[in-house]
Amino acid sequence: MRLNNLGFDESTIRVLRRLSAEPHGMLLVTGPTGSGKTTTLYAMITEINKGRDKIITIEDPVEYQLPGVLQIPVNEKKGLTFARGLRSILRHDPDKIMVGEIRDGETAQIAVQSALTGHLVFTTIHANNVFDVIGRFMQLGVDPYSFVSALNAIVAQRLLRLSCPHCAVECKPDADLLAESGIAPESIAGLRLVESRGCERCRGTGYRGRTAIAEMLILDDQIRQLIVERQPIARLKQAARAKGTHLLRESALDLVRQGRTTLEEVNRVTFVA
Repeated sequence: MRLNNLGFDESTIRVLRRLSAEPHGMLLVTGPTGSGKTTTLYAMITEINKGRDKIITIEDPVEYQLPGVLQIPVNEKKGLTFARGLRSILRHDPDKIMVGEIRDGETAQIAVQSALTGHLVFTTIHANNVFDVIGRFMQLGVDPYSFVSALNAIVAQRLLRLSCPHCAVECKPDADLLAESGIAPESIAGLRLVESRGCERCRGTGYRGRTAIAEMLILDDQIRQLIVERQPIARLKQAARAKGTHLLRESALDLVRQGRTTLEEVNRVTFVA
């Protein structure tokens, strides 16, 4: 299980590898259930697991067995919650920690403190995009200054179905679909757009296989300052875009322009900006 196998573009893979090699801090992955968050974290841990670091995870449940990694399943009936398990993990002096999901303020506080005290923490949280994660942590009662000091980056991801290569045909989207997608007709001139017809090989769905798309917010001094000052999300988004943040919708539309998926699939998975 490696990042190359998940479908991310090369620039995203390079950034994820750099983030997974940081000596300490927190990397947050967000997205709805079934969007591949845990698989991404597993792939990152697999790539950095060279046998030199002590890596411990706490998960609910343990989804894959990772060789050389101590994996602890949550058992709330017996009192082993994420928060209690994370406290126990810290007594074992780990180098890297993966927390399957942040669900409450106590777990969030301990994860932030772990990142501030020299550990690299991988974790997930439910939010719609990288900017909503910030508000989510504020709602959980985490101090903004501690949060931004601990945080290295936020990654939001989705899984998109790919057009079946056996039955996809070139098409010219109608005006209604373009308007619904928020796309100007002149912006698709000369592009090879496809629609999926359905065949035996894709069981009539028109799609075969899935790929991952991501948006990433890499924290620097300016972004941290905006968060601490509780600036509006629009201001934060503007600063992030200026520094090269590629939104989920834009990543999805890139796949449409490459003829790898359809506008209907993009509208199903991402919001029109």
